[in-house]
Amino acid sequence: MQSRLRVLEVIRRASGQGQPGPPPSFSHFHVVRAVYLIADSPGIGRKRLAEALGLGEGVTRTLLSRLKAEGLVETDRAGCFLTETAKALYSELMAKIGRPRPLDIRNTWPYPFSVGIVVRGAADLVRRGLEQRDAAIRAGAKGAMTLVYHSDRLLMPGISDVTAEHPEFANKILVEMRPEEGDAIIVSGAESLHDAENGAVAAALATLGLEHI
Repeated sequence: MQSRLRVLEVIRRASGQGQPGPPPSFSHFHVVRAVYLIADSPGIGRKRLAEALGLGEGVTRTLLSRLKAEGLVETDRAGCFLTETAKALYSELMAKIGRPRPLDIRNTWPYPFSVGIVVRGAADLVRRGLEQRDAAIRAGAKGAMTLVYHSDRLLMPGISDVTAEHPEFANKILVEMRPEEGDAIIVSGAESLHDAENGAVAAALATLGLEHI
């Protein structure tokens, strides 16, 4: 619990949540995605990072300044790198939230892009998935579903046994996302891949208690 609170507090500060002055043009889900991208591609340049995040270069410059102020990122002529502090927090974050994963489920719902994300051990934090759906929509998604994995079954809490009612869909989610007992799986749908990924990460963070700015 303490490590979870620590990493969420750092994300909150880096995103400007609760800080004086006008809010920045990015949010906490951009902070998380930026950390993931820099971890995946040490030395990534600002332009490529901006493109991957779907942000302008000026906004990305501000985001990087925030990350540097929190001691999370170092930059030089080679590009952007995580600090040792950030690597430790990244490990804590990865222990709670899996990597966003694109899904092809266009035959299941009307959104052209879908992204799934696993929130580990969070099944008991999910009620009916409304909080996750609302967080995803605020982040730019068009819709989201939240599932939990219990006793080898994929469930939509308080609504349906997805494994029993939609076995083909349930099997696809299980194969792609590989949840473990007690995990929650959030699937975010949107008109663009950026919005779907933003929605998935925002919903995962909301599940862990980080509210939207």
